[in-house]
Amino acid sequence: MAAAGASIVLVGLAVLSFLISMIPRLTGLFEEKAPPPVEKVETATKPKTIVPDKLPKDLGAASTIYISLTEDLGEAFNLIDLHKKSKEIGLPHPHLSINRFREAGVLVAVGDGRFSWQPLSEE
Repeated sequence: MAAAGASIVLVGLAVLSFLISMIPRLTGLFEEKAPPPVEKVETATKPKTIVPDKLPKDLGAASTIYISLTEDLGEAFNLIDLHKKSKEIGLPHPHLSINRFREAGVLVAVGDGRFSWQPLSEE
């Protein structure tokens, strides 16, 4: 009787694990399939940003590159958006550059997780 009970429990667990493994396939049947991605055709209306191999040591010159990235984001923007845009065009070390701008006071928080550019103070 003990062997029969143990085998029933093991068979039950095996069936249960099989059913759980089938859940992703079953949910795929009920979800709508995504349409195929549409290829974007870039227009030549916006000039490309020139990406240097190495950012200039001058904070003002380096910040102008990043400021040009955020022109279409508006006056206040998220750092995540700035980081994504800098990675898209291939700027080197965006985390270090953004941190450098924040420490220098060029990139300041305006509230609600948003940031804005401030003019570089001449000292």
